[in-house]
Amino acid sequence: MVTRSAPGARSRRTPGTAATRARTTTTPKRSAARQPARVVTARAPSDVRAVSARTQRLARQVPPQPARKRGPASGEKETDGRRLRAARNYEAVVSAVLDIVRESQPQVVYLPSAAEVAARAGVSERTVFRHFADLNALFVAAASRIRPIQDTYLGPRPDAPRVADRIAELVRLRSKLYEEIAPVRRVAIHLSYTHPVLVEQLAHAYAAARAQVADVFAPELSRLDAKRRSLMLDALDLAASWSSWNNLRTVQDCSVPRARQILTEVLTDLLATVPKTRRR
Repeated sequence: MVTRSAPGARSRRTPGTAATRARTTTTPKRSAARQPARVVTARAPSDVRAVSARTQRLARQVPPQPARKRGPASGEKETDGRRLRAARNYEAVVSAVLDIVRESQPQVVYLPSAAEVAARAGVSERTVFRHFADLNALFVAAASRIRPIQDTYLGPRPDAPRVADRIAELVRLRSKLYEEIAPVRRVAIHLSYTHPVLVEQLAHAYAAARAQVADVFAPELSRLDAKRRSLMLDALDLAASWSSWNNLRTVQDCSVPRARQILTEVLTDLLATVPKTRRR
């Protein structure tokens, strides 16, 4: 009967004498001499082919199991849900501010309260301030939404041969732009005194508007000398500017058709002073 000793019994075994240790070390040598050498032979090619064919048959009999797809963990789902809700609330709050501001009277700059914004967005006031440090930060975020609208109307470059057609198209683009962004632009200008971000956005809009005027009336401006060209561009830019349009609509209380007519007359009169040919 063979018994297996416990691991602890092996460590308590008393070491033998020197002679015993000598016999223990020499015994494997004598037994190794009597053992024949082990020879490993390579499998014949026919055996390899047989094993390969048998393996292929077994593979055909057992179809491979598709890898099991792991779905998102419950924690990941909850995190994604919170992010979606936060994004929806953010958009709702910004949209609410824009809607309220656009409903205000042209003669005033109206900044709604947090309670108004929350009620319009369908969220709590706490949610409003979870996304924005204060109301001014909220208004800055809302004002930045008008930049894509500005790019839409300031990007085109009417290039009709007749200057009258180019004037008419520029007036159409500017009137549509200014009427669409008017309330938000007034808020942006009001807040720009304390928010450098809005100053940068307004500067971008002014530069884009001036570049559009320079391109639309490039044929006429090219006929003037450098000094006269600079003055004419300043005058055209001023006539077609937001400030002029806002003054017509709020101070002079002009309707949109009348404001368009006035802008058309001013641009036409200015360009009528340009010579028909380039001066030497």
